[in-house]
Amino acid sequence: MAFKTLTVIGADDLLGEAVVREALVRGLSVRGTAPLPQRVPRLSPEFEVLRAEAGSQDDLEPAVQGADAVVLALTPQLVADPTMQATDAAIAAVRAMRAAGVERLVAVSSIELADPARVLGPLRRRLHHGGLQDLRRLERLLAGSGLDWTVLRAGRPTDLLGTREQSVGTRHDEGSRALPREDLARALVDQALTVGSEPRVLTVTV
Repeated sequence: MAFKTLTVIGADDLLGEAVVREALVRGLSVRGTAPLPQRVPRLSPEFEVLRAEAGSQDDLEPAVQGADAVVLALTPQLVADPTMQATDAAIAAVRAMRAAGVERLVAVSSIELADPARVLGPLRRRLHHGGLQDLRRLERLLAGSGLDWTVLRAGRPTDLLGTREQSVGTRHDEGSRALPREDLARALVDQALTVGSEPRVLTVTV
């Protein structure tokens, strides 16, 4: 069956907006979620925005119903204090997808989890501790979800023009601590359009 509909959780996020644009360029129908839909640009007649809190299963169920895949497109928050943003969104998305019978889920995490001892000095480890713990929980939740899932670990998203030469694999490139948002969005849509396979946690570099 041909791929038709992609749900983007976090369409009001800069990364989510980039994922929506990329999916529309590829001719997909896109259903986005946002707490305040009126603030999300209507980019195409093929783009529908539903009001939903990313951490609410009840809000997300109508958004994922009938979708071929879901992208959890919330920019990772690398903060020092404890946060549950990614954890709560992952729990809600997994539960909503199970209820709706949707299997394919792609999410974004941080390249800093690939090898924290090498990538981060002591100061950055402290400054990013809360956010990295949140992302680690997200990865563990998806691993135990029973869904067809993939996580893309990426560097800090930037506004730089995309290269269209992003590389997705298991090798950690220490030089790729920043990544054009367009390239990350392209990689997320690429993964959403394919059936997942091992390894499930991949790194995106340019």
